[in-house]
Amino acid sequence: MAFDVNKGQNNSCAINAKGDQYVECTECGATAEIGTIIHANDNLAEGVITSDDKHKTIDLYDKYVALAKSITEEVVCNCVDSNEGKVRNYSFNFTCTAEKMIFEMRVRSIK
Repeated sequence: MAFDVNKGQNNSCAINAKGDQYVECTECGATAEIGTIIHANDNLAEGVITSDDKHKTIDLYDKYVALAKSITEEVVCNCVDSNEGKVRNYSFNFTCTAEKMIFEMRVRSIK
């Protein structure tokens, strides 16, 4: 997942259920079998936060960490900064797939 603080959320597709096994993106019309989206033991959420100001990047990352920890205190949070702190690659290792999915759904509301 990528987020540009200056532009808002990107790389996100809205997905609607289509039958029992397939989902369809309402933005681009692509379909996928649900098993290709939800995998057992898929508990690592990764992404990039980009901003023109390192303080904005840090602030948004801190909000992501707070959200992750509200889901489970056992989450392991890591990040690596580049471009003088204006770009932060992050990873959150959750204890189960459901926690990761909850994080990914809720993180879209953070600005």
